[in-house]
Amino acid sequence: MYNLTSSQEDLLRRLVQKVREKHIPEEFFICKTQARNLIYGDDDSQANILEITQLALDTFVANNLLRCTGQRCTLTGKAFEAVDNNFNAPDTSFVKHLTPLADVTNLDEQLKQRCLPILGAGSADRKLWDTAVNNACRVLEDRLRDVGSILDANCVGLALVNKVFAADGSLASKFSVNAERQGYRDLYAGIVGAFRNPSAHRFVDPTPEEGGAFIAFVNLLLKKLEDLR
Repeated sequence: MYNLTSSQEDLLRRLVQKVREKHIPEEFFICKTQARNLIYGDDDSQANILEITQLALDTFVANNLLRCTGQRCTLTGKAFEAVDNNFNAPDTSFVKHLTPLADVTNLDEQLKQRCLPILGAGSADRKLWDTAVNNACRVLEDRLRDVGSILDANCVGLALVNKVFAADGSLASKFSVNAERQGYRDLYAGIVGAFRNPSAHRFVDPTPEEGGAFIAFVNLLLKKLEDLR
């Protein structure tokens, strides 16, 4: 690991890029003035002039990223390696995709309205997650009726799923492959049996991790329904 600030990392990235593109020579001079230190490219254009603080210069030298003799400097192989390896920082951008509700910007609007305000009262309280999961199930059923054009508000659970996804269901014509229609039917029927029914008839009190994963999954199911609208 390198003991650099984020701004120092950005500066080194720009310097490495300009050396690689030959806008700045491999061996360059640092022009030191009372106000600032400047690195000039071959053509002296403003785009190829980099300002480097004395602290950044000293830090690069201390981390063996830069060798300087007087005002003459050159990047070390370690500098190129550091930039190419993103300063040994692992790519953790995938984490947000594996963490339910870490980013709610793309969450279904009804889920936002029906579930999130409840959780705002105490995100570790299982009783609140129970209510949020129950609401998510109701949102899913409501969407099934809406997208499937089922006018009977009393049609719920497995009967609702079958009216929408059975061979003669209201959305059957959306599928060119019967096995896919059956897959949707089984998927939504499974959600009704495994999650909707228990939540509707008794207190489940899921952990925050379980509740978050379920709401995120319902969000996916809602998106798949919208694709069939």
